Amino acid sequence: MIMMKKGFVVTAIFVASTFIQLISQIVITRIYGASLVLDTFLAAVAIPSIVVTVIYGTLNNVLIPILGEKQTKDPKRYESYFISLLFTLGILSLVVSIIVALFSYPLSNLLYPGKDSQFINTVSRQMSVLFFSIPFAVIATILGAYYYVKKHFYQFPVAQLFGSISNLCIIIVLYSIAGIWALITGFIINLIFQIVFVLPKQVSLGHFKFINVKIILFAWIPLIVGQFMLRSDTIIIRSYASYLPTGYIVYLNLISKIFSIATSVMTIGIQVLLLPHLVEYFAKQQHQKAIRAVNKAKIISIGMSIVVALSVALVGPFTINLLFKGGKFTSEDVRISSSLIPIFILPAIGWGISGVFFQPLLALKKYVAVGVISTLSFVLALLASFATNQFYGPLQAISVGLIVLLFTGIIGGEIIWQQNKKNLI
Repeated sequence: MIMMKKGFVVTAIFVASTFIQLISQIVITRIYGASLVLDTFLAAVAIPSIVVTVIYGTLNNVLIPILGEKQTKDPKRYESYFISLLFTLGILSLVVSIIVALFSYPLSNLLYPGKDSQFINTVSRQMSVLFFSIPFAVIATILGAYYYVKKHFYQFPVAQLFGSISNLCIIIVLYSIAGIWALITGFIINLIFQIVFVLPKQVSLGHFKFINVKIILFAWIPLIVGQFMLRSDTIIIRSYASYLPTGYIVYLNLISKIFSIATSVMTIGIQVLLLPHLVEYFAKQQHQKAIRAVNKAKIISIGMSIVVALSVALVGPFTINLLFKGGKFTSEDVRISSSLIPIFILPAIGWGISGVFFQPLLALKKYVAVGVISTLSFVLALLASFATNQFYGPLQAISVGLIVLLFTGIIGGEIIWQQNKKNLI
């Protein structure tokens, strides 16, 4: 009951944060419309946003078990270890961001074969700047893990809420001055604001030393690869959208965001609370409790995702017309966007439940298995979408690619869990 109450509060916070993101999407759509300049930004932010999402979704999963064990076994050195870890991973991630920024042009050229050289050049410039969000995302996530280990489940979600608010404010204030660069600025400042909000007041940041993070990296890299593959839905959507006329990146982004936000926000509270409790259950050999928690979480997430996906499909056209029409977003833009709703219904259910199905594997530290499943899902999705594009076109390729990507991962995760469950029993 206590877990359910906390889950409700966490979900409520994420719902509020998602509401702010929805307002941001409305503001952006009305300001920039289905224009080439917004198409360009969405193309540029695709990989950096996936990387930030992957960091948020994986680093916590690695650090919570490690920090939890460290706090239990060596509480006196826990704080100094945490600070050293924060600085070590923060500096390492800065080096990584510099390296990947150098590859922005070849990445842009690879991802958007349907666009001309001017589009690619602009995308690569914006992408190189956006890659510097990586160290901020790493630091924010480490600080979030610090609070989750201490069972303070509300601090980090609240920080993300205020980060979303800061992003919206920056866009409104700067768009008339900075143009599309207001979105780039807001993307990075959002993360910095979260760091400021979750800095622990009782921990001294002045004493640290570089520590060996090989164990963390060996556990994290398979998860990074796996989650990047699993969350590459954005790449599939925007890459095939490059073959369509100007504005379709905006249309597809709008509909996919509405569906993914609506379904995933309803299950995020389950995910945030499930992992720490599963880690605790497995550590105490309370396997039956863990199995019951996993079963309930999956049933609830499936039911909620189906209801939300169907509800969004029904009210989607009315909602788009009511909320997004205005400014530079015209009635024709609303019509085209609404016509794309059917291709996202099944993927929406996958977005809602995929995270929950991987939670027990993460609690058991089956990181390599998660990485293999996700990589296989991505490869199959690329093959399926490529073949579909050859015969039926890019829109159908997007739908098929997303379905294969998400549900191959879900089915694969369930098979591995069932095998491990037998061993636990």
